[in-house]
Amino acid sequence: MNIFNRSATCLLVSATIMLSGCANTGSSLLSGTKPDPRLTTTEQAQFFSSSGAKTCGVGALAGAGLGALVGVLSGNTKDALVGAAVGGAAGCAVGMTANYYLDSLQKDYATTDKRLQAMDNDISKDTAAVEKTTVAMKQVISENQATLTQISQQKDKAGFDKTSATKELSKVDANIKLMKDKIKVMKDKDEAYKVALKAQKTGTQAEDAKLDTLNKEYAKLNSQITALETEANGLFNQRQALSLG
Repeated sequence: MNIFNRSATCLLVSATIMLSGCANTGSSLLSGTKPDPRLTTTEQAQFFSSSGAKTCGVGALAGAGLGALVGVLSGNTKDALVGAAVGGAAGCAVGMTANYYLDSLQKDYATTDKRLQAMDNDISKDTAAVEKTTVAMKQVISENQATLTQISQQKDKAGFDKTSATKELSKVDANIKLMKDKIKVMKDKDEAYKVALKAQKTGTQAEDAKLDTLNKEYAKLNSQITALETEANGLFNQRQALSLG
């Protein structure tokens, strides 16, 4: 029994380490190519990476623990590992639901007025961060699109350096993956704000006015995220259309 418990523990630890990769929004798990530093080193870039990762990581590890426990109780170490993997994936899904923000507001602030003020601070901060992130992403997108255009024009010509082109495409792919991750975090936040705003029950004219202002601020944030996603999709589509054969 002791040997079995040690094996199960090892499987659980291995599974949770594996699942903790959910909190890593970089591309190192998929390839050795790192994304453009402009997407990773600025304060707002790190902010959008860590926000989704924290929620996902906590949910995944909690789910992994529960999943592994089911396997351990079944007396099968293989079931423990599978249970950890399945539980971890479910944990990520649960952790990223839009209601987490509303729940935190209701827990941390006792009145509607304080919740509205907290949302005002959060939306303003995210709007500013999206604006800065958009500047960096647009620069990378523009340069990556130029790279893809050049490769597309040269790939069928004599003397084409396929090895070099493959490396360039790997860099573009790393950037695309990271941009998708960041936009996903932005959209998760956007949806969380939408849910929280709809749930607010105002009782005074001042609160009505504040909520109306917040809805307008949210609409601005939503528009910025949508515009950025459209820009990024242009690069995604261009990359999908390019093959070196």
